[in-house]
Amino acid sequence: MNIYPRWFNLLGSSFFGMLLLNVVVLLPMSSQAQDNLRDVPNPDPQFEKKTLNVAEGYEIKLFAEEPMLVKPIQMNWDEKGRLWVVGSKNYPQLKPGEVADDKIYVLEDTTGDGRADVSTVFAEGLEIPTGILPGDGGVYVANATEILHLKDTNGDGKADQRRRVLSGFGTGDAHHLVHTFRWGPAGRFYFNQSIYIHSYLETPYGVKELKGGGTWRYQPETMELGIYMRGLINPWGLQFNKWGQSFLTDGAGREGINFAFPGATFTAAPGAERILHGLNPGQPKHSGLDIISGRHFPDSLRGSLITNDFRANRINRFVLEEQGSGYVSKQQEDLIWSDNVAFRPVDISVGPDGAIYVADWYNPIIQHGEVDFRDPRRDHQHGRIWRITAKDRPLVEKPDLSRATTRELLKALKKPEKWTRSQAKRMLKERGTEEIVPELKSWVSDLDPNDADYEHQLLEALWVFQSVDAVNELLLKKVLNAQKHQARAAAVRVLNYWYDDVDDAYRLLQDAAADEDPKVRLETVIAFRNEQSAEAAKTALSVLASPMDEFLDFALWQTVRELEPHWMEAIEDEPEFFGNPKMKAYALKSVNNSQAAKHLVALYLEGKVPEEYNQDLFNAVAKWGRVEELNIFLDLALSDRAVHENRRASYLNTLEEAARQQEKKPTNNLDRIIRFVDDDNEQVVQSAIKLMGYWKLEQFRDRLDDITHGGNDMAREAAMDALALLGDEQSRQMLDDLTGNDQPVELRIMALKRLISLDITKAAHIAVTLLQETLEPEMASQLFSAFFAQTEGPGILAEKISGQEFPKETAQEGVKAIQQQVPYHRKDDEDVKKLQEVFEQLGGELPPDRMPQQLSNRQMNRLELDIKASADPAKGEKIFRKLECMSCHTIGGAGGTIGPGVSSLGANAPTDYIIQSLLNPSEDIKDGYELNRVVRNDGSVVTGYVVNESNSEVVIQEVAGNKVSIPQSQIDVHETVPGSLMPPGLTASLERKEFIDLVGFLSKIGEEGEFRVPNRRYVRSWKVLSDSAKTVQNISNNGLESVVNGQEEMNWMPAYSKVDGGLLLQELSFVELENGEKYSVISFELEVLSGGNATLSFNSTADITAWADQKPIDGSGDKYEVNLSRGIHEFTLAVNHNNREENSIRIEVQDADQSPAQIKLLMGR
Repeated sequence: MNIYPRWFNLLGSSFFGMLLLNVVVLLPMSSQAQDNLRDVPNPDPQFEKKTLNVAEGYEIKLFAEEPMLVKPIQMNWDEKGRLWVVGSKNYPQLKPGEVADDKIYVLEDTTGDGRADVSTVFAEGLEIPTGILPGDGGVYVANATEILHLKDTNGDGKADQRRRVLSGFGTGDAHHLVHTFRWGPAGRFYFNQSIYIHSYLETPYGVKELKGGGTWRYQPETMELGIYMRGLINPWGLQFNKWGQSFLTDGAGREGINFAFPGATFTAAPGAERILHGLNPGQPKHSGLDIISGRHFPDSLRGSLITNDFRANRINRFVLEEQGSGYVSKQQEDLIWSDNVAFRPVDISVGPDGAIYVADWYNPIIQHGEVDFRDPRRDHQHGRIWRITAKDRPLVEKPDLSRATTRELLKALKKPEKWTRSQAKRMLKERGTEEIVPELKSWVSDLDPNDADYEHQLLEALWVFQSVDAVNELLLKKVLNAQKHQARAAAVRVLNYWYDDVDDAYRLLQDAAADEDPKVRLETVIAFRNEQSAEAAKTALSVLASPMDEFLDFALWQTVRELEPHWMEAIEDEPEFFGNPKMKAYALKSVNNSQAAKHLVALYLEGKVPEEYNQDLFNAVAKWGRVEELNIFLDLALSDRAVHENRRASYLNTLEEAARQQEKKPTNNLDRIIRFVDDDNEQVVQSAIKLMGYWKLEQFRDRLDDITHGGNDMAREAAMDALALLGDEQSRQMLDDLTGNDQPVELRIMALKRLISLDITKAAHIAVTLLQETLEPEMASQLFSAFFAQTEGPGILAEKISGQEFPKETAQEGVKAIQQQVPYHRKDDEDVKKLQEVFEQLGGELPPDRMPQQLSNRQMNRLELDIKASADPAKGEKIFRKLECMSCHTIGGAGGTIGPGVSSLGANAPTDYIIQSLLNPSEDIKDGYELNRVVRNDGSVVTGYVVNESNSEVVIQEVAGNKVSIPQSQIDVHETVPGSLMPPGLTASLERKEFIDLVGFLSKIGEEGEFRVPNRRYVRSWKVLSDSAKTVQNISNNGLESVVNGQEEMNWMPAYSKVDGGLLLQELSFVELENGEKYSVISFELEVLSGGNATLSFNSTADITAWADQKPIDGSGDKYEVNLSRGIHEFTLAVNHNNREENSIRIEVQDADQSPAQIKLLMGR
């Protein structure tokens, strides 16, 4: 539920692309904060209700309000139809000396008027309780580091018995504590934890450990605890559908609905080598999740997933469509939306009467990491439960299952309401095996096979048997052979848990592996992990004979890895064990060791590795290949096969990566590499040149020297890299010579950057000479950056510069470089301070800021008032785009990925905090964006964010968005350091009015109105063709078609749509032809998950020429109808500026009538 994970900004491709958002902690009781109290909305529930907009056909009413409850966090129902709620007025932290006194509330509507009239405090004295779940004669509650079971034994409505169920959960962050309690379809207890929680729990079955986010699965009767899924940043939503499949939402993620299954692994899972992605890339952060079922709501809503965009004060709805072994999720119109910043829906649940109930945490301040814990605007007293119903439709009669007989509970399993079925199953489980099993068997035998829901009724019965650990093989096999694939898939999961108790379990899995439905095959592949044998792996791999998808492929990959010891031994004894080269190749590419790489290369030489696995093969050889495999790859690079298959660049790149990652090289006649230096392929040339350095081929030193003087820029850089890798005295001297005054400045700096890694003292001496000349700012910045990348760089540079004379402009660039490039955690280092002092003595003091960066409380108050009075958000959006902020941050899912998305920023961050975050970006850091510093063995430093960390490597995303892979063997120091990649002072060059407009835009984005991201599927991520002379010449000679026919390697730059989905033409580069026509050429991609017809709806197709996958397409009116096969498709548009009246291009992807096509927008950078 991320109430509220810290969001912050990161540096993009240019430092000015970093103008975003790191919320900071202010002084607790400043006059500024007091002044801002006037912005707190009226807390009266009736006033709030007037601010809530409801979708047509529905209405919202108040179910409960304070003082009946305070600050609701999670809620769940009991069998009597009472709503149990945990609330915390102590969040985010107790005051010193304060005693914890958070409560459990039980709300009842005894009159049936849709309004709670009884509120009972069941328990108090809790500390920030974050989960609640009635069951087992009492209620489970999350209480900081433990899960308790509280019980009322004397019937007075108050807990008088307290039992600790589990303890040892981490406490890294208040809103990451264990939370989101749910009963699964078969009576197991599921709950989540978040990214900063590291849990170590002692159970009768050993210590269970989960670092980071994930979902636990617990069986209270046996105390068995396991991990259901791993990852996600702050997963505050978990729900199961009618067929037992699970879905999650993430309060700090950006991918909407997540489809999970046993073993699923998502973003932020520590040590994950591979992750799954959510179903809605670019969607906002969500809290809570439920699935609409039953008779109250119309058919159009049944089956919809509903969840809370708590930051943007709205309730989203998604519709799922089956796609392969998973789903496609499509966002629909919001159910509720508001511009009231205190409306904070954090949990959502369909109740026993069929209505939707919403827990409103009610607070204008949702952050706790970035906003002062004691900020007076924090609300600690209010909270509501809202109730949403469909107009003119009867509610469901609310059953009281607490008094039902066993037969009546079984009858309830036929109800269309999930609430009723779930409560009935829980009650049956609690009555125990002896009481329910005889009647359960009788009930199953009496079911009507002609009932449309017959197979689902059988499944519900199977789940009841599972809940009481009563294995029923006859029923299991019946459901395994059901007509409905969803029932078969669910039955396989039951078989997974009953595996050791079913005599012919393996044969049943063999049959299921050949099932025609991919969801059944997904569950089967997972279940094969029970059978620790080579045969199990072989049968699991047989699913490769049918179409694969992301989810099925992930599950198979996990299974193969888990069963590796068994099948690896089998293929050592019998190379043809799998009987199918594709199966063997898949198994080998899935594991990480040199033995697998050896077998994979042997298979490749036989021509038996499928084309789609080639890149996996190359990666395996680079990471795990032995010298023998590297010799083979060098031979391959020289072979006719490399020419015929156009693979020479891949072979040489693999050898280059093996040298970089493993520090290994071939041994057979390495001199042959010289043949590639004159190759027509630029990538081949670069790899060959670098390999001369990695392989220490000193005999080619002179040739490398020649290239540095006569090659193109890319070849020259590669040659300098090779000389630096050789590292001997002669190579150093060659680099030294390249820094001489007789060389071009660009070449001198390129050489100097390499020399720094070899002899930083000498390099600093040479740098002084260079800096004494008048350098272009970009050149000076590159030079300073190279020194700052070395731990001792600033100190040595300061020593050499001290006492010298420099142009004032260069000294100023030095100060700017320190401000913008030196990480926050090093700003106070003595050598950095000394370097800045030297630059300032040389005249490097910067002119006064146009926009002051240090403001008094009075100035802050005045600025905020001016923003509210005169900010122009439309102009602010132009400034935001001009400064390239989207190179780091996403809007609607499109943009850079090194910073968090800002689609709902204005709806959750007060204006004063946005101001402070722009002025002081390193005061606090968002969850998941901690700065990491890696020092290599050679002393070079990489600073950025950890994308992935495994046993073999660490992947760091740097300031410009580049991902740098660093082998663990080459790491000397890896540490988390304070600060942000965004340096201070980036808004200093703005005029005050520009700053006002910028903040005005940021404070509006996500609020109701023109700066809320539309739910429509607009194309948002684009590429724009550069206006290079080569491009102009190519189009002039060959026509517009040349841009899609691959006649040259095009230079494309990223571009992103505005909030409203439009791409502004005036921001695009264009080529002007000899006839005076001006064209912008842009492209975008769509991923088609299921083929069929689709519609691209334009705001105007005038003066646009379009191609789909290099083929011209024609439109009708303002629409293009296209038939698309499964896969990724590229669309290219040539836009004529001369006549087009529309100043933007907006394209919406629409479903064509009666088309099976399922299409996914490709977002990100």
